[in-house]
Parts: sequence; structure tokens; C-alpha cells
Amino acid sequence: MLAILSTTPAVHSSAELYEPAAAVTAPYPTAGGVARRSTGGGGATRRRRGPWAVVPPAQPGPSVVLLYHIEKTGGSAVMKWLKRQTHAPSRLAAVYSYSQTSCFFALHADLFPGMEPRWRDKLCGGAAPLDWRSSKVAVEFHSYSKGFFLRSVLPALGALKRRYAEANGTVVAVTSIREPASHLLSKYRMWPPRTADRTHAVPLPAWLASGEAHSLQSRALLSERPALPGCEGLTEARARLGKFDLVGVTHCLRPLLAAIEERLGLPHDPARTGAALAAYHRPQHWGGAIGREASEWTASRLNATGRRLLGDATRCDESLYSDALRRHRNHNRKTQVPSDSRTTPRTLPLLAHLSTSFPSSPTLAVSMEGRA
Repeated sequence: MLAILSTTPAVHSSAELYEPAAAVTAPYPTAGGVARRSTGGGGATRRRRGPWAVVPPAQPGPSVVLLYHIEKTGGSAVMKWLKRQTHAPSRLAAVYSYSQTSCFFALHADLFPGMEPRWRDKLCGGAAPLDWRSSKVAVEFHSYSKGFFLRSVLPALGALKRRYAEANGTVVAVTSIREPASHLLSKYRMWPPRTADRTHAVPLPAWLASGEAHSLQSRALLSERPALPGCEGLTEARARLGKFDLVGVTHCLRPLLAAIEERLGLPHDPARTGAALAAYHRPQHWGGAIGREASEWTASRLNATGRRLLGDATRCDESLYSDALRRHRNHNRKTQVPSDSRTTPRTLPLLAHLSTSFPSSPTLAVSMEGRA
């Protein structure tokens, strides 16, 4: 058996290692499209179905934000911000979660016949579909619905953009990429793999050695296909990333949100952005005994062999992250959008540790130098 553990004590807490925190402060559709809202009087609540909000858009001109939410890359914070745009004065007519993509497909049924689009009044929040020609909406592709985006939306993206352009509107495809080692550790702690009898978490070194942790973000852009030898799927993954209009980096989300505002022709609203990022909080690890086992694993607990395995597992994704950093910085230089100082420090402890562990890693070195 490989000697993978080191005797170096852990130095990173879960709060240091993983993405910005965020508490659920308002109703939001769940996987079943169900949310809770106040009925007034004594704080009573009742369940409702439908998107986060269906309200008249505040500004003319149609638009749609297509959010491709790769797990553990900050997509939940972006969704929190999108929901804030439905608050009065509203800037979006509706925000559809990943369980409500059929509501979006129903707005353009002719472009997505393979999705069998059908408007469901309870799920979609109204008896009839919105008029896309006068509506600003956002839709999330996450979990299983990422496959809908890759199989149906991406091939029709050009036609969808032409349709909106003819109506003096815009389509913005958005995603974010995370520093690969931080992403891998965050995903491991959030959804730890289990032993065959499902009673314990598979130790991090064993998971790394199995190959199942290789190229997690590249595979997320390739319909979650199994890891390929070497970096065989990397070229295709980078090409797909290049089709997105905006690509953010997880530890610097504020410029991404400002760029979305710019693409939609909306004035920058730092109050909404600050409130959304400050309010964001979610559990950072699995609960129960298995979660406690997984949360004990940090980068500093790995010895040289374990660090090598971590480097091997994230090597292909480093190129993807390098692409995201380059686009992020190029856009910032052109627009001088605000930096995201509130979220950057949360990832720096891990980046600093790994930059010493992998001194040859160009992406880790560049992210430390410029702090994205």
C-alpha cells in the first residue's frame, strides 16, 4: 500500500478552503419548482410553484442569460445574484432554476423540438408563456440539466442569438471555472465517495489514485463522461468553454456579475451585487459521520505521494482554468470592472499552500501573482 499520509498537521479549515459562504435569505424554487412565500399576517407561509419571480421587466428589449452551473464553481452565488434582479425595481422578468428548464424551452419550442417543450402553469408561474420578445429572463443548467444545454442548447445557440438580435435583444451564455485543486477538494468534501458497504468515506488519497477524480471540470463540459487517458478530452473541453460569452473564475465573481450587467445593457448596481454575495452561504461538506470523515482531509494532510496524485488529477483542468483566467483578466482590462476583494481571501490560503506544493503549476502561480 502506498504511504500517502504525511505527518504535517492540517492548517486549512473548511471556511478557508471552499467557496464564499451564503445563507438562504429568501424563497427559491427547489428541485420540484416549489418555493415558500409569505401570505402576510403573522408570518404564515404557503407553498407555491413557479420561477423565483414573474414580473414585468423594468427595461425594454429581450434578453436571456444561460447559466451553465458546474458544481462547486460559484454557480449558486450567481443564481443568488440573478434572483436579486427580480426584486423591485425588477431587472429580470423570471429566473428559472435547473428543474424549470422546460419553461425556457417552451418560449422557443421550434428551436428545441427534442426537448418536448411544454409550459406548465404551476411550474412556470403563469397560465401562458411569457412573450420572449419583451422579456428578460435567466435560466440555470445544473446537475442533470447540464446535459440539456450540451445536447440541445449549444447546437442551437447560433440560431437563438440571431433570433434575439433580430428583436434588438441579446443572449449571454455564462459559466465559471475554479482553481482545479480547490475544486476537487471542495467536491470531495461536499459529496464524498463511499466505500462498497456505504458506511465510510473513501479516503481522499484512494479516490485520487482510482482515477475517478481526474479532470472534473473538463468532464463537466463533456457531458460528465468518464475520465480519458491523459488529457484526451481537453481540446474539446476548451473548445466548448470558448463558446461561452462570459467565463468567470470562482474566487473573483464580482467582475463576472458586472460583465453580465454590461452585456444586458443594465447599469451597474453594486448594492444588489454586494447584498447577493454577502448573503450567500451553504453547507461546505456532507453531513453525518461520512461528512466528518471527508472533512478531515485537507491539502496539508497529503504527503509527497498524495500531492503528486492531486497534481495528476488536476493537470488537465489547469489548462481550462488558465483559459478562464486569461478571459477574466482581458475583460477586466477592457472594462475596469470592480474587483472581488470579499471572496478572494477565502481561496488564497489553499492557493498559497498548493503553489508551494506544485511550484511548476503555471495556473497556481499566476493566480497567486495577480489574485485574479
